[in-house]
Amino acid sequence: MTKYIYRLIMKLTDGILYGFVGPFSVLYIIPQFLMKLSNFKSQGGFGIPVVELCGLLFLWIGAALAIWCTILMNFFGEGTPFVNSAPRKILTRNVYSYVRHPMMWSLLFVIFGEALMYGQPILFVWLIALARILRLIVSNYEEPQLERRFGESWTEYCQKVPCWFPNFRKNKVTAAIISQRVEIDHD
Repeated sequence: MTKYIYRLIMKLTDGILYGFVGPFSVLYIIPQFLMKLSNFKSQGGFGIPVVELCGLLFLWIGAALAIWCTILMNFFGEGTPFVNSAPRKILTRNVYSYVRHPMMWSLLFVIFGEALMYGQPILFVWLIALARILRLIVSNYEEPQLERRFGESWTEYCQKVPCWFPNFRKNKVTAAIISQRVEIDHD
């Protein structure tokens, strides 16, 4: 019982630390620091109310996407986004059937929304820098680690689902691939 409680406390502590170092820093601390550093006097939405509203919409879309991905990881991947309890199964359903890294998109949506909402050009610079950082993390750490963990299943998933840009025609493409396999198997 004591071991269980200790593990639970450690997982919660690790999760809080991950949340602070990861998303909270990327989405709040760094943007706030950059806006103060730039000393750019801006108006919300660059002075255009509809732009500010669009920024808020992007911000909420990013947040909703992150929450949705976390729910999918928890229920279908048997894990969480936290490093200490990574999913034990490859997620291939819902948003993960269109793009392999939707959580990265959620971060970019939030930063884009912040840039529009606050009317801060420096946040567009941060958006570009973050996109590059995420690309490096995914290609140099996450994808190789997933390939080691899941092997052939991961390779097959990568062949069907794009890494960055969603394939919304995936159902037709997947259906075509399956029908080709069935035809080949019948010959």
